Amino acid sequence: MDRRKFIGNTALLTGAGIMSYCGANATQESKEATTQSLIKPKALRPGDTVGLITPGSALVGDAEERAINNMKALGFKVVKSKNFNVRTGFVAGSDQQRVDDIHEMFSNPEIDGIFCARGGYGTGRLLQMLDYQLIRNNPKVFIGYSDITALHYAIYNQAGLVTYHGPVASSDFTSFTSDTVQETIMSTHKPTLQRPKIWKDKTAESYQYMQLVEGKAEGQLVGGNLSIMCSLLGTPYDIDFKGKLIFIEEVGESLYRVDRMLTQLLNTGKLDECAGVVLGVFASCRAKSGGVDDDDYVTLTKVLKDRLGDLKVPVIYGLPIGHIDDNATMPMGIRARMDSETGQLEFLESAVI
Repeated sequence: MDRRKFIGNTALLTGAGIMSYCGANATQESKEATTQSLIKPKALRPGDTVGLITPGSALVGDAEERAINNMKALGFKVVKSKNFNVRTGFVAGSDQQRVDDIHEMFSNPEIDGIFCARGGYGTGRLLQMLDYQLIRNNPKVFIGYSDITALHYAIYNQAGLVTYHGPVASSDFTSFTSDTVQETIMSTHKPTLQRPKIWKDKTAESYQYMQLVEGKAEGQLVGGNLSIMCSLLGTPYDIDFKGKLIFIEEVGESLYRVDRMLTQLLNTGKLDECAGVVLGVFASCRAKSGGVDDDDYVTLTKVLKDRLGDLKVPVIYGLPIGHIDDNATMPMGIRARMDSETGQLEFLESAVI
């Protein structure tokens, strides 16, 4: 799904909570967690109760029904947050309503895990309002992707909790997607992520595997959506990439925008200090004829090789991460190992306890 269209469609549609929190605790210097201070939540089990929240955009169409059915198919009971899917402009409720829902789901002992029902837009507006100590004191599985990247960054950085960049509840759950959810947050196994076998028949450029820089590397796994990652540069919620494995995905951006965002990361010097880079699928990121990135001259492959091909660390493209049907669940903060020759990403520890 085109992330810009995903946000734009929502824009056409149009309290007091249990706790309010001042952003003063989000200090101007990162509180970033180390592997020693990271907290892993308990694994979810069939029969557990998961809370559904809409911390970004509101759901449209039959997405709410799909979200509930997906959770039940995984064996969970479902509770919707108090302000679930309230619409305020292009976000699902006021900032305070959405923060209240996050706080309530973490503090409620009857909720075992939290699924974001959708991404869209708006989570970055909440970061200064969240009570990170409350979140740290009540560790639970927290999962979503796209705009949810901002919450993953902030919770990892300020609360030291392992969270999960993976499908939102309203995603189209393929067997691959369901399997990786179960392997990652419903099991203490240490799975190895690789490209789905059915992808061998895909011909689109965005689904091809590339070794942009050969090699092997290991480190703490962090990352998310490229545009959201760039939006957090210079904030207290940004993540130090030194020694870490960085995973990145994007969707629906013109190639000159992809070039610009990768250049922004390069200009910070952050990618010079990371251990390696794992790129997901940049779905529908293509040139537009007649524009600055005319498709007679520019391709996704050329942009990625030009921007990342000279890094001194391993860089691979084409793992099942992002705005795609087969969307793997990526734990933020656990140690992992990448191998460009095999195209595999091996989790070196369990993602839950």
